Amino acid sequence: MRTTVALIMAAALLAPGVAGSAGEPVTLAYSQLGLLAHLPWQVALGQKYFEEQGLEPKGYNFESGAKSIAALIGGSADFAANALEHAIKAKVQGKDLVYVFSSTRLPGFGLAVASTQKGEIKSVADLKGKLVGVSGIGAASHVLLDYVLRKHGVDPKEVKVIAVGLSTFPPALEGGKIVAGMAGEPFFSRMLARGTAFSLGNLSSLKDAQAILGGEYVFSGAITRPDVIAKRPQIVQKVVTALVKASHFIETKTPEQIADAVPADLVGDRAQYIEALRASREIYAPHGLVSPSGVDTVMKSLDSFGVFKDGQKIDVATTYDMKFVKQAVKDLKLP
Repeated sequence: MRTTVALIMAAALLAPGVAGSAGEPVTLAYSQLGLLAHLPWQVALGQKYFEEQGLEPKGYNFESGAKSIAALIGGSADFAANALEHAIKAKVQGKDLVYVFSSTRLPGFGLAVASTQKGEIKSVADLKGKLVGVSGIGAASHVLLDYVLRKHGVDPKEVKVIAVGLSTFPPALEGGKIVAGMAGEPFFSRMLARGTAFSLGNLSSLKDAQAILGGEYVFSGAITRPDVIAKRPQIVQKVVTALVKASHFIETKTPEQIADAVPADLVGDRAQYIEALRASREIYAPHGLVSPSGVDTVMKSLDSFGVFKDGQKIDVATTYDMKFVKQAVKDLKLP
């Protein structure tokens, strides 16, 4: 436990928008909070929805999902802003995590290719033999890339995959370290807007996701441990209610209003942020509810990636629980 806490304090950054009001403490572990897949968290922080629920949030912002999940499993965080697949992978390893709120029904990533490669790379098949970037080996972006390659008839072993991080993806692509890769929003849209990259598939678009992945794909949300649910169910409900309120805000407000609601240091270039928001409106899960078909797609991608051992059966229904979301919808009197 001491080691885990020390690692968090040494490696993590205090998340923007965290308030110091006297409330019930809750520790949140983010993986690149600036990603648009985490927009409900950004809005909840900016609008002080956690404080409104009587909470005092303390958050740490990690470079990767694996590190935020390690903080959650180690007990240094009560919740992780992360993908459902981490709860499923934990189940495979004999650990229990529960996804209690769904931020997105689509990944919010895109397959970006350096503009210098326009003449050479015209399809996914052209990635054979190329250096292609993901946030981390075995990370959610890697699983996505692997699945996209297979869906296009490309053996992932024929592609040279390297880890380049999330926020560091653009300089890796623009600097020639990689020629393509899975980029998260808003980084994906920013590169397209700058003209330094073009798209081979936008997984922020429902139409593209259906064509590329076969349907919706449950991605980021809120994950906690069973002991937190058992010992502090009121905390779980408060966190989820804040996030559901933020999701409703996202559903009903303009990109400009959403940008105004997010902590300024997460917005950066406001015009580009608004354009990225506009391009990503379809990714968010209505009211924070899980899409069963989106869970099926995640399971197919993880199976394709080799996460499950031969003959291993996972009861995926035990990795997520929507009762807190449903209660929040009722308490907030949402339509």
